[in-house]
Amino acid sequence: MRSTLRVFFFALLTTIVGVAAAAKNEEVYDAQYMHKLLKGSSLRPGVIRLTDQNFDTVISAPRDYGLVVLLTAEAPQMGCHLCREFAPDYNLVAHSWHYEHPKGGDGLYFGVLDFKDGQKTFQKLQLKTAPNLWVYAPTVGENAGPVQPFNYEIVGVPDVAGSVIRFIESHVPGVHITIHRQRDYSKLAVPVLLALAGLGSIKYIYPFIRPVIESRAIWAGLSLVLILMFTSGHMFNNIRHTPYVAGNRNGGVQYIAPGFSSQYGFETQAIAVLYAFLAFGAISLATKTPRISNRTKQTMAIGTWCTMMLCLFSLLLFIFRLKNRGYPFSLPPMSK
Repeated sequence: MRSTLRVFFFALLTTIVGVAAAAKNEEVYDAQYMHKLLKGSSLRPGVIRLTDQNFDTVISAPRDYGLVVLLTAEAPQMGCHLCREFAPDYNLVAHSWHYEHPKGGDGLYFGVLDFKDGQKTFQKLQLKTAPNLWVYAPTVGENAGPVQPFNYEIVGVPDVAGSVIRFIESHVPGVHITIHRQRDYSKLAVPVLLALAGLGSIKYIYPFIRPVIESRAIWAGLSLVLILMFTSGHMFNNIRHTPYVAGNRNGGVQYIAPGFSSQYGFETQAIAVLYAFLAFGAISLATKTPRISNRTKQTMAIGTWCTMMLCLFSLLLFIFRLKNRGYPFSLPPMSK
């Protein structure tokens, strides 16, 4: 009787152990397990640090979560330039997902297995190149997929982060990732500090530059220079990259370009000088000559300025006729 009871209890114990082992083998690694792993071994916000010890456990099936794994070798001694180039885009995708799900992965987790932390895993997987990006779909639930991962082909595309997101969304149903870029406040701090320093400097030097800023003559002269420069065709030359002069059919130099669709650099400068003298003459007639007290000198000044302006207008009209041969009018003394 005792022998029978011993056999019975031994068989019962064996059955219990077998059921427990089977249950352990069929354990579903759920989001709670991944959440603990994310908190305990995180490389950066939203990225799990994978090693030889936890890699097999994380990717084991069945699982009710999606997993994105980057197998890389970022150590400088490895000489993997592509690994270091791809890492920022991968981190951006992981950060964007973590930004919208700060308390947990919500069905999707990101991990990185670096060669220095997973040499045995690299050897077991027979990986001879890096980086490799694998996407594991859930194996249980409504969005269940295959046990084996989907391999993302890392190629040179303009929008790497966007390409990775589209690949993940196509293989892990129900996942939608929006890119959230981290703000680099250090780049903003430099312009702000420079602006504050500039404002502080202006406060101290303003009494010295105030006469210059409030001078009508300076602003009038500057405005006149800009008006003459732009009305003479300066921007046209910069946009079209026109030559300063050109050669003619007889082997000589051509200073004025025929037609209205082109002009040379010399022509622009000549027109600007003519406009400047005409403007100076008009200003002198309006402001300077009325102040001359001697009537004879005043008359001579008026005659001189009027003669000069007549000659300059005649030259200006002559240049206009060179560009437009059909124009019928002229002004002495350059009437031909």
